[in-house]
Amino acid sequence: MKLTAAEIEFLSAWAREEWQPACYQLPAHQLQLAHGVIGAQFVPFIKVWTKAEERDQEILQAANNSNPRWPWSTTKEFQNRLEEAGSASQEIGTARAR
Repeated sequence: MKLTAAEIEFLSAWAREEWQPACYQLPAHQLQLAHGVIGAQFVPFIKVWTKAEERDQEILQAANNSNPRWPWSTTKEFQNRLEEAGSASQEIGTARAR
């Protein structure tokens, strides 16, 4: 699975905000709340982005936009991409275990 530029931009901003004390007042987290998504749902996307050999923290520097847009046009699109990311991240975990 390859993430879109908009997904990387959003996830990078969201991950950076996670380090802030009032993260839910910041743009990416406001979008998360507005769309009723829990933060744990972004983990499969980040796992896919990092692949097997990269470090999770590298998502912090993947993009610089501190005010990203929501990258999924519908709830259905988000759910489809989440399922795809979940499957892909499981494949990565299986490959690591070998």
